[in-house]
Amino acid sequence: MRTPHLLASACTASDPEARYHQAELAIWDELTASLVEHPRIWRSPEEGAMVLAEEVDELWDEIRGNHIGRARAEASQVGAMALRFIADLYELDGPGGARERCRAAAVEQHDALALVGPPGRPCASSHEAFGYLKRELDALWSAIRFEEPARPIAARVAAMAVRFIAEITTSSTSVAVSVR
Repeated sequence: MRTPHLLASACTASDPEARYHQAELAIWDELTASLVEHPRIWRSPEEGAMVLAEEVDELWDEIRGNHIGRARAEASQVGAMALRFIADLYELDGPGGARERCRAAAVEQHDALALVGPPGRPCASSHEAFGYLKRELDALWSAIRFEEPARPIAARVAAMAVRFIAEITTSSTSVAVSVR
């Protein structure tokens, strides 16, 4: 995990806006590190979506193991790859380099925060938050399959990752399932 200080801040901040800001910073930290480690630009929406899907699968593994701290770190990687999706596939003609393209993607992610997750309330559990994130990923795949605009949906995936980090803390209650 590259951003333990940011994730810890997001977890303990009493001001909700500060938690969202810290979550966005955690994603930005992951994004800039990914640009250094993997500077190659994705060549197709399918390639980008597969990398993003891999990160979502890793997030699910941590949720199932009830490793909330590691799940939040995985969510920052999901958000970073969603921003890379936008920056690498849709901002190629923009001014400046990769960081400027990523900044434009981060603005779209921030604007999409109000559009994702349960309206008017925080996510109740890591399972619920993951369900909303997975729904956005499924919508991204659908857009790619039917050659519809995928860019705004990638911003929604990143926005849901922000919500996961900001709203799901180590003190969150897990979903209890009762079998009769």
